[in-house]
Amino acid sequence: MTPDRKLLHGSIVAALLLLTGFGHQARAAAKPELLVAISLDIPPFVMDQASGGLEVDIVRQALGDYSLRFIQLPYEELQTAVQRKRGDVSVGVQPGGDGVHYSADFINFVNYAISKKAEGLRIGSVADLRGHQVLTWENAYLELGGEFEAMFSPQSPQRKNYIEVADQEEQVRKFWEGKGRVIVIDQSIFIYFSGKMGHGINEVDFHAIFPPVTNFKVGFRDASVRNRFNENLAAMCGNGEYAGLLHRYGVVVKQTVCK
Repeated sequence: MTPDRKLLHGSIVAALLLLTGFGHQARAAAKPELLVAISLDIPPFVMDQASGGLEVDIVRQALGDYSLRFIQLPYEELQTAVQRKRGDVSVGVQPGGDGVHYSADFINFVNYAISKKAEGLRIGSVADLRGHQVLTWENAYLELGGEFEAMFSPQSPQRKNYIEVADQEEQVRKFWEGKGRVIVIDQSIFIYFSGKMGHGINEVDFHAIFPPVTNFKVGFRDASVRNRFNENLAAMCGNGEYAGLLHRYGVVVKQTVCK
């Protein structure tokens, strides 16, 4: 081999070794990927096809060591997404699935029964919903206290007046288009969608007949990922990042998940 060819061969080998080294570093630096199931858009909590929103940002920060890929599902499907292998993580669920590792409470909603002011409905308790058509999200009867569950469980005579809507924008639209309807929903979600439809909060009455907040968790396939999420969530509460996200999205609650 001539000196020139030796030099060229050495340069090629060196370049290949350098590229191989970069490849190993890139693989070492790559974050493990998680498939994250999350709800359909419910601004300000999940927005723009899960590219933003309060829930999305909390999860991104608390799982900063991972590369996240979001998949949107109706709420009822979120409850079993991990069990059915639809995702490694399921955001905004209630405990109850075998083989699922649940986080600490990561978010809460402030739910009201809301009626049109012009209709003058008197609603001071869950019992006062009797006889009214009630619009809710999926499985709401399981999440708003024992009295509400008893009134609207599948076996109850009142179930005929109970309508679950998977898409909460559609839920709000049905409320505004119908007469004599009561909507049960988080106040921030209702205000956002109503404003988008040209309606103001001066047109409605908010009836505080439910617990002050309804808490939700995140379900995980892997307990170690759940533990990391909980550690980072606690840190966000302690350093003010969680409060900052609430302020950024205009979400006001009397008590947060931060203890």
